[in-house]
Amino acid sequence: MTHARAGHVGLVLLVLMALHAPKSAALSPRELVDQLAGTWTNALQYRAAPDALKVEPSVDGEWLDLQYAAFHRVDAPAVGDLVLYLEWRRGAPDGDISRQRLWSFRTDADGVVRMDFHAFVDGEPYAGRGDEPGAFAAIERAALRSYAPECALRFVPVAGGWVGRIGADECRITAASGRTMGIDAEVSLGPDGVLEYREAGRLDDGRYAFRVPPTMPYRFVAE
Repeated sequence: MTHARAGHVGLVLLVLMALHAPKSAALSPRELVDQLAGTWTNALQYRAAPDALKVEPSVDGEWLDLQYAAFHRVDAPAVGDLVLYLEWRRGAPDGDISRQRLWSFRTDADGVVRMDFHAFVDGEPYAGRGDEPGAFAAIERAALRSYAPECALRFVPVAGGWVGRIGADECRITAASGRTMGIDAEVSLGPDGVLEYREAGRLDDGRYAFRVPPTMPYRFVAE
């Protein structure tokens, strides 16, 4: 076989391999909402963690606490068509609320799945109402502290799952305290069904305003 013919055959084989190679499935906002909806806990992670991490959360220290996380699909047209209300409780399923958010999922102009964060000005009126029909239907933007559109996480498929992230160099917010900070956030779902979550706020001087959690990502499994 001549070098020219061998090269041609090799090129054809490469093209065929590319055409038939496994491709990552495209993501859809609805798929992510369906996969996240439900109740989760990091109890297994917490039990396996060193006792040195089982201390009160602090900005500068290393810690890991026990969380029970509920994600409810809700009707909240003021923030989007595909919305999750998340309510996390610390220490027990009926423990104190540690986090309340609305996560709104959409596809941007480039076809990328994005997730917008919405914090509550006052979350108390909505506590425990994730399963209540219509509980969020009349909520208005004025009742929320919504992150800027550039803070929306970008989601990409990975082997057997997906990951969404945003960096402090892209996302800046003014917190309820009045402090301006950049936000680093990442949420992922792996092929083992483990949901990982981490978020941090960095001030202009480089110090952390918060780290949730600081030592390792939360590792949630569905209940």
